[in-house]
Amino acid sequence: MNCAHWAVMSFKRDRKYPAYIFDCDGTLADSMPMHLLAWNHALEQVDAPLRLERESFMTVAGMALQQTIDHWNRLHDTDIDADKVIRIKNDYVKNNLHHLKGFDDAIAWARELSEAGEKLAVASGGTREDVEYTLQHLGIRPYFQVVVTADDVANGKPEPDLFLEAARQLGVPPKGCLVFEDSLLGKEAADRCGMETVMVDTWRGFDQTGEFEA
Repeated sequence: MNCAHWAVMSFKRDRKYPAYIFDCDGTLADSMPMHLLAWNHALEQVDAPLRLERESFMTVAGMALQQTIDHWNRLHDTDIDADKVIRIKNDYVKNNLHHLKGFDDAIAWARELSEAGEKLAVASGGTREDVEYTLQHLGIRPYFQVVVTADDVANGKPEPDLFLEAARQLGVPPKGCLVFEDSLLGKEAADRCGMETVMVDTWRGFDQTGEFEA
């Protein structure tokens, strides 16, 4: 297990890593409550026999959208229309991205590392459009030399593709990089690359669910 920490505010620059790779949703952006609502809204709209709670939602956190629905169809023996659900879910997210807030702790870490001249990347299972918008909206896009999204790789987390591609674009060996993650699938992906992980609590922010709308 390469879990360096599991606590908010536990990151200390007590050693130097080749590069630092941040997840976006749930790590930099307090967006997981919105994504949970978006999934349930989309599933309800297509009358799918499935609703998510926090625990079940977090078992797929980090997966690409198509991969997530394929997983649910196998697990629950359902035939959820992936194209329709993804379209509805994406529309919900786009309508609510402007409500997002950032996590002060992770953003402070990214700012400190960027100002120190370190190599930084974002590796997210979200779409490029949504991830780029989120980083710009939070005012943190300049901190990261590289942004890798689900649009750039064949497989989402827990496969290592996102982190391997981030390391490749940064020009560093994957082994020994430090990853900031909120999901166990993300940590598994980092482990497969030989990367260490700082785990943060997805739900450490304030409840913003009342601000989101379909």
